Amino acid sequence: MKRHFTVSVYIIHGEKVLLLFHPKLQKWLPPGGHLEENESPPEGARREVLEETSLEISFVQQENLWVSRWNAHSFERPYMCLIAKMPEHKGEPAHEHLDLIYLATPIGNPTPTSSDPIRYFSLEEVNALKGDVDIFVETQEAIASILKEEVLSEI
Repeated sequence: MKRHFTVSVYIIHGEKVLLLFHPKLQKWLPPGGHLEENESPPEGARREVLEETSLEISFVQQENLWVSRWNAHSFERPYMCLIAKMPEHKGEPAHEHLDLIYLATPIGNPTPTSSDPIRYFSLEEVNALKGDVDIFVETQEAIASILKEEVLSEI
């Protein structure tokens, strides 16, 4: 099965997470999308967030060790990684997304703009969405983990 590298970014502001309504999937999701050729995962994450929300972001650091040498350097490590099965859609065969999931905070004005519905959700609001109808259950689970006190205290 063909695989595509993708990125998703959970943007945290206060005790809320930013989600947008995906018109194709008809679900609330974090900003994200496919990596472009020769693009690192953090570059793709920043680009996707800017394109979809107009926000600039700062990643929540996940590194234990940071390398910066003439021949090698670290880049931001994802918070989590998933393999998501994507069904056949409009002639595109079924495939998998290798999703690199980042945590970030907005830089400057935290108010997003988008042509699609977009807003910040509290954990209670996320839990009130109907799983696998309004939002994927794995998205709800990720948000529940992210918005726990110990993760928020690091932001």
